Amino acid sequence: MGVTIEEIEKLVAVQLGRRGVTAHDRIVEDLGAESLDVVNIVATIEERYQITIEEVELPDLVTVADLYACVRSRAGGAAE
Repeated sequence: MGVTIEEIEKLVAVQLGRRGVTAHDRIVEDLGAESLDVVNIVATIEERYQITIEEVELPDLVTVADLYACVRSRAGGAAE
């Protein structure tokens, strides 16, 4: 199953109740996510795409694009 950056942007937007989320937005600094928000986003992504993201990887997921790259590497790439 492929994944697109738009899907990840929308998922993050819904989870955080934000509009206009872009790939370059920093999840914590720009979008105001707290640690529990990040955990919920990751859990939703893991369930939707049937992947596992290790806890040690979370500090590397700074932007929405970082999250997308992580998901894409595990779920199989699709055209952006």
